[in-house]
Amino acid sequence: MKYFQTVAIVALCLNVAWAEVVNFKKCPGEEKCTIHEVSISPCPEAAEGVACTVYRGTNVSISFDFTPEFATNELTADVSWTQPNFDLPFVGMDTAACKSTKCPTVSGTRQTYAYDLPIKKSYPPKHYDVKWKLTGENSESCCFIVQ
Repeated sequence: MKYFQTVAIVALCLNVAWAEVVNFKKCPGEEKCTIHEVSISPCPEAAEGVACTVYRGTNVSISFDFTPEFATNELTADVSWTQPNFDLPFVGMDTAACKSTKCPTVSGTRQTYAYDLPIKKSYPPKHYDVKWKLTGENSESCCFIVQ
């Protein structure tokens, strides 16, 4: 069992190491967190500074470095396609963010979140901006949007 855990961790690290740094913007009203860098794999389009093309039926790895300006024991991850009038959540995503980053968080301490997101064949084929939000126990959050 320990062998398989080690292999999984090494595979995740290699995947993150080859990920492409992408452009992002902070969510409106985001004041309690600094997002330093967002990486997505695969995303060869990032080299040209354009939106990532992802394909249904595949997985996308995302990682980001962030510094929360709040301490919390638990974090919840919410990912959604975002449009001007509404957000459409990704169905079936594991929202327990502490499985993908260190908890409890310490205010002012930089950390990394890494997650493999399955792009289901049932997702509609269209361009969407994606909002990624980590929320603490007191509704404080780290949030950004990627194209």
